[in-house]
Amino acid sequence: MRRGLYAYAITRDRRIDLEGPWLISHRGLALVVAEVDLDRFTGLECDEPDEDSPLAVLVREHDAVVRTVFRHEPVLPLRFGTVLDGADAAVRLLSARYVEALAWLDRVEGRREWGVRVRGAGHEPVNLDGVSGTAYLLQRRARLAAAENARRDAAAVHQELALRAAESTFRDLAGDLLLEAAYLVDTGSEDDFQAEVHRLTGELGLSAEITGPWPPYSFTTVEFADA
Repeated sequence: MRRGLYAYAITRDRRIDLEGPWLISHRGLALVVAEVDLDRFTGLECDEPDEDSPLAVLVREHDAVVRTVFRHEPVLPLRFGTVLDGADAAVRLLSARYVEALAWLDRVEGRREWGVRVRGAGHEPVNLDGVSGTAYLLQRRARLAAAENARRDAAAVHQELALRAAESTFRDLAGDLLLEAAYLVDTGSEDDFQAEVHRLTGELGLSAEITGPWPPYSFTTVEFADA
């Protein structure tokens, strides 16, 4: 059995009760780690996208540890699958990214990530029975114009929400989404932020889905694993 040291996140070097993982400390920083069987990570790229697949199970385990730490201290989640040779490699990682990690922890302290998805109002299917070519073109133009207006409204929603967050970032759109974005919000402002999401989208006739709170996955992009 091949063994390795799995790294979950960087946090401050303070006492946290964890079941299994432990902290490796360096000058006020700590790396959250656990010993793992490396064979569990073999062939994951061939996994089907199923919630019970080995990949999905490992991702949930990773997220659970990050969330446990996040309940107590600011956290910089590491990329899933970050495995080190041992404790010396962990200390080298913390040393190489020391100043950078401290700055990132200061940025995310007291803040949590919230996701917002915005969709337009649903439309009834168009009945083309007995509709002339001219009428069809008029309907099509009207629908295209409505879709463009909805996209502009969603962009306006994002601009307003970004003003109420410390940071924000877009995500790739899929399906009928007009906006998918993440916002780093001060914990004391979360209720106001969510209320503003619903107010803005309601006034514009859009529907909103809020997800979170999450650890700051979308706002900690430094590749610590490359140290």
